[in-house]
Amino acid sequence: MVCIVISSAAMAAGIALQRSEEPITLPVKHHTFEMDVAFPDVSPTMNIYQVKSVNVSEMDVEATGRLLGFKGGAGVVNEGVLGMVEGTKAINIYTASGAIWYADTAKLFKSVKKQPNLPPDAEAIEIAETFLSSRGLFPSDAVVSNVVADEQGEINTSTKEVSNVIKTDLQVIFDRKIDNVPVIGPGSKLKVYIGSDGEAIGFYKAWRVIEPYSECTIKTPEVAFEELKAGKCRFAGPIGFDKAIVKEISLAYNIEAADKEQDFVEPVYVFKGELLFGEDVAEYEALVPAVP
Repeated sequence: MVCIVISSAAMAAGIALQRSEEPITLPVKHHTFEMDVAFPDVSPTMNIYQVKSVNVSEMDVEATGRLLGFKGGAGVVNEGVLGMVEGTKAINIYTASGAIWYADTAKLFKSVKKQPNLPPDAEAIEIAETFLSSRGLFPSDAVVSNVVADEQGEINTSTKEVSNVIKTDLQVIFDRKIDNVPVIGPGSKLKVYIGSDGEAIGFYKAWRVIEPYSECTIKTPEVAFEELKAGKCRFAGPIGFDKAIVKEISLAYNIEAADKEQDFVEPVYVFKGELLFGEDVAEYEALVPAVP
């Protein structure tokens, strides 16, 4: 049997790892953590930022909808989400964060019979920036990260071989930094989907407005590593490994998912590496709070 599958570039880019929402306690006696990288030199202090509160109303959604060609009224989509639907186009705005999701549902994440006429990456970036800036939706601190393609292919369910791979659309992805430190987390995303003939067929903007709150002393990487070993972290990866190898340590600011309230943005240590299960290897990522 041959099935058509659509692969999102977000998964290929490593966004599929899901972290635990709260710190977890790993069964330390069954796990060994080893360093395969030197502890980085870090500043002893970093800034904490306060998130500006949002109060999203149906009028706000309608105003945003007008920028995208909507003419009707807004309503409740589900708890914490207001939106509009007109024809095949839909817009949702999360009341907890103000994050916006827009899509032409007839064109985004749909199977196609032939390769769409997609623009070169440089042109896709220009289209995405113009789409956002012309509507007042382009944050001043957004920087282009990369352009990736969503793909469609046919998979033979017997042999697992994939054939007839087609690029269905492009994602122009933007990054954010605070004090030159990367921002991570599901609540810090900006991407524009570019379809056939260079049409913007969707976008997602989760970009909380923040302001300086205070400066604080942070933990050393060595202390953070000890907390990782104690399970005082958010962990993304399979549990039950024999050994965890730390390959990367860095600092980042973490922003929560669009449907969650967040009062402050604080730095975290990001640990990445490999999990060993006998001869099998898997990747992991763990976040340890940098603020004592």
